[in-house]
Amino acid sequence: MGLDLIVVSTELEPIEHAAVAALEQRLGVALPTGYAEIMATYGQGSICNIFDVWGPARILDSLDGARELLAEYWFWEHPELVQADFADAVPVGGSSNGDQMVLVPGRGLVVLPRHATDAIDVGTSYTDAVRWFCTSGRLVAASAVLWFESWTRLSCYENWAGGELGRVREAISALGLHSALDESRRDTGTFLIPAMGGHVSVLETSGDGDLYVHVRFEPEFTALHARIEAALIGADVRRLARWGAEPVI
Repeated sequence: MGLDLIVVSTELEPIEHAAVAALEQRLGVALPTGYAEIMATYGQGSICNIFDVWGPARILDSLDGARELLAEYWFWEHPELVQADFADAVPVGGSSNGDQMVLVPGRGLVVLPRHATDAIDVGTSYTDAVRWFCTSGRLVAASAVLWFESWTRLSCYENWAGGELGRVREAISALGLHSALDESRRDTGTFLIPAMGGHVSVLETSGDGDLYVHVRFEPEFTALHARIEAALIGADVRRLARWGAEPVI
């Protein structure tokens, strides 16, 4: 079963099967089933703001460095595999937390967590492995909605803080801009807003009650962003930082 993703970005840059086939020929290894289909449909980008799907060029560029790091900084355990089995591993994606997904020739896909020592088998299907990463809750908070943001265009990013979770969520919801809401956890909420090529994520950190809001939007959608900005300020949230592309005024 393929990945049916809600596309948040306004533009995609699909990668043709020929590019995947050329990489396989260069590596001498068949890439996992489903990888070529994801490339042809979506291209490279982030799924659920959690897992980064890499295109053939990035895989090739990162190959030598990834293998050197696995050879030098190995700390994982696996019931059947040892460090030497990863000498020919091919990195095929990862998370912003530093988790890696690698293809071990003759074995399949293995996730190497950044903050745990157990190497995790995730099968031979790239599609199933990505779905597991985003929905299992094993390494990151599980997502109830699967969505995709492309790296084709540089976006604007903002971090905000303050306010109260319920009030902030109500303020964003009342705008009626989102096409879907991922509320898989009581202390979070991600509003998917394709109309501005981005999303608004609201997170209450466990224990301290602090609230953080992350906003992503494509630079020309300043009018929609202004409505979100006003809603956040009205809910007593303050902007901490902005980076990436500058908004088009």
